[in-house]
This record gives sequence, C-alpha cells and structure tokens, in this order.
Amino acid sequence: MKMTLGVATKCWENWMDCVFSWNHCATQKRKMYVVSNQTILSAYEYILRHTNSDIIAYLHDDLMIYEPGWDTRVMLQFQDPKVGMVGFGGALGHGVPHLYTAPYYLPNLARQHFMSNMRSAETHGARFNGQCDVAVLDGFSLIVRRSILEKAGGWDQRATYFMYAEWLSCEVRRQGYRIRLVGIDCEHLGGKSSTAGLTDNYEEAHRYFYEKNKDVMPYAVTG
Repeated sequence: MKMTLGVATKCWENWMDCVFSWNHCATQKRKMYVVSNQTILSAYEYILRHTNSDIIAYLHDDLMIYEPGWDTRVMLQFQDPKVGMVGFGGALGHGVPHLYTAPYYLPNLARQHFMSNMRSAETHGARFNGQCDVAVLDGFSLIVRRSILEKAGGWDQRATYFMYAEWLSCEVRRQGYRIRLVGIDCEHLGGKSSTAGLTDNYEEAHRYFYEKNKDVMPYAVTG
C-alpha cells in the first residue's frame, strides 16, 4: 500500500515548517499533495480526485510531527484489512448514550474520553502513546483508506469544517471498519489555515450531522 500526504493550506507564516516535519520524521519520503487557498473540504475533495494512493493522510498544516518512524506505525495498522482509518487524536466515545432518547441538545454530540500523545495532551484529555480502537478522530490527522471515501461518494460538503472529522468517523463505522488511534509524538498548533476566513454555520452543521447519522450514533468502544 502507498500513502499520500494531503494538506490544505492558506499559507500561514510557518506552515512549511510543520509540513517539512512529516517527511523529515518518516522512514521514507512520502508523496505530498498540497492544495492552497481553498476551504478545507473542497481541498480535501480535490486531493481525493487527483491522487491514486491506497491511503490518504489528511494532515493539518499546523501539525508538527516529532516522532521518527511515525509512518511505519501508521501503516502497520492498515495491515489489518478491518482497519479503515488511523489518527493521532481520538476519543473512546462519540455522543452520549441518551443522544436520541432526549430532545436535541448540541453538546450531547461531544466526543467522550479524548486521548492523544500531543505535547499538550493533558490540555485536551488524557495522554496515550500506544495504539487502540477509538470511536472518533480529531480532524488534525485523518489517515483513511481511499476506498471508504469513494464508496461514500466523496467528502460530504454539508458536514462543513465543524463536523467533517465526525462525519468521516461515522462513515468508517457505517462501512464496517475500525478506527485506530496511534499515539504519535506531535503537536497541533491549531487555529491556522483551517479556520482562516471561516464562514460555516456551527449550529446548522451539528444539526445536519445529528439527523444524518442516527444509524451509527451514539457509539462507544467496548472491551
């Protein structure tokens, strides 16, 4: 299997330092595809349609990777044909158990028990440097089988910036695949290209997600 590193950027000041770290710490130089000055989902769809690798690593342009050999750890996960997606930050639960038995309440869609090995891990949840199944991944690193996106008909633009990672996590589960968290030594600086000039509607995106994913929500990893 081959992996392409895909990045959407609006060229913030130090974005190239972050992107350089990916191949600098990889065991081999990975092909990179950069899309500039588009919304994140239009860029991600463009990457899907203009590359051909089995695995696409959608990484934010404000992600610094510090761990040598991170790509080997990731690709080892995909040796299991049941694994559909891998990321560096994820949660064991997706939505509260009473999500659809109580009236709609946006905070009930939240991730439960978030883990990562970011340098600031404890700010966001718990520190984790191993690998395990999770319910949902954070959007700063979504490394996914191309076939899953193709079967889904591409990126759902209505998920918007606010819910695209949650949408894809649901789609991976819907297609019967597992999601894996790999605790890579990294840092997500946050608030750079992905939010530049953002006009997406937060409330509408969550309500759309809530209505669309009743078949796979809520979900929690057990065992």
